[in-house]
Amino acid sequence: MVSPSALSKNKKFLVVTGDEFLRRSHIESTLRELLPGDLRSTNLFRFYPDDFNWPSVLSQASTPSLLGGVQVAWISEVDQLAKSDWSEFDSWLKRAPHGSFFIFEADTLPHTHALMKLVRSSGALVQFGDRVLESGIALLEAKVRQAGKQLTSGAWQMLADRLGGSAQLMDLCIDQLILYSDSKTVDEAAVNELATRWLRFDPFDLTESLIQKDIPRALKVFHFFYDLSGDVTSTIGLIHWQLRRLRQARKLSSAGVQPSVIGRNLKIPPFRLRSFLEQANRFELTEIERLLEELWRIDWKVKRGACDGAIAMEMFLAGVR
Repeated sequence: MVSPSALSKNKKFLVVTGDEFLRRSHIESTLRELLPGDLRSTNLFRFYPDDFNWPSVLSQASTPSLLGGVQVAWISEVDQLAKSDWSEFDSWLKRAPHGSFFIFEADTLPHTHALMKLVRSSGALVQFGDRVLESGIALLEAKVRQAGKQLTSGAWQMLADRLGGSAQLMDLCIDQLILYSDSKTVDEAAVNELATRWLRFDPFDLTESLIQKDIPRALKVFHFFYDLSGDVTSTIGLIHWQLRRLRQARKLSSAGVQPSVIGRNLKIPPFRLRSFLEQANRFELTEIERLLEELWRIDWKVKRGACDGAIAMEMFLAGVR
């Protein structure tokens, strides 16, 4: 966690890389510490590579807020910023005013990236590696504790199994358990009841409908998850995550890796493993890559307000042939 005290320790920016759900969870926690109350609406500024201009951003970061508090610049897809631009940020860091803070995020950043070099002297780095599910559960456990409840080990396992190992869906389900469970301790029976009543589909259903080219069912599953989260980018991220797992499984299977090892590495529940691998083997790698690229383009446009996300996804699914 990066708190306001980090500003007094010469930490002027935070870099977060890895799984998007874990990234965003960490960033949101950091923002709650940096910008309490209503300050978020006035002191937080979001930027993306296509509309990014260093002089403008640094000028904003150097201007004290009229309402006081920390000025925070949150920059996504930082790996897409031109390398030549970092000299301006480097110069700014040497004279940065107290009360300005930057948050940078990306899926990955090589250790040779200019920003990674600046971290050593002026920043903080949080990297979410391969243990995505374990890291996600650790965040969710903290959320459950804050709500004054606890889940048994069996409940956590059932939650992960029923939701295909998706930390994002587990987060949504945890919200429901916190809201509707009368008991302070939530067991397997409570998770099973909620999942049965509340979750008509899981991440495997949408990719199966894509393989079958069953467009009506694909649209139905998409709208289920979209209505569930209320956020189209989260739904896109969920589909992207599941397709990436299928791509990994396809490559590992082609390399002769044992099914049990694939399941363990990708955190596929044992009862799901056979059907998951069959699903992966029915996908051509070129098709998975094409779908991932199209989803990335839709996500890019939605986050910049260039298109209606729900309509774009409906057109994407309707175009699967």
